[in-house]
Amino acid sequence: MHIYVKKLIITSLIFLAFNSVNAHHSFAVEFTAEKTIAINGVITEIWFRNPHVRYYIDIINEDNKVESWDIRTSSPSLLVRKGWTKKTIQVGDRVSVFGHPGRDNRKLLSVISIKLPDGSSLGKKYPELNELGEK
Repeated sequence: MHIYVKKLIITSLIFLAFNSVNAHHSFAVEFTAEKTIAINGVITEIWFRNPHVRYYIDIINEDNKVESWDIRTSSPSLLVRKGWTKKTIQVGDRVSVFGHPGRDNRKLLSVISIKLPDGSSLGKKYPELNELGEK
């Protein structure tokens, strides 16, 4: 019986470790670390839950058409420790977001900084306009 319990525990731990590795994705697979961009738009939806808080934002592109972007931040617990709450950014808020764009022209952005309607920033200091763009 004792050997059976040990085997069960070891098998369970291996299974959990394997699933944890497969469940999380690599930053490099989804985002372009070598490039940064800034977008401005209106928040349309908020997911303040694990594994990453997500804001959906509608922007007007160069062709004067609406594009929906998926903005990804850190986990809720990490953001809360930095002072963010579910109410920090609300649907309808106009924000500017600076970050790493998604690969393959996907409308994804990994947040470096968000400038709020009152001019304050979340994340790292929001860069001046002449600092935006490719590195």
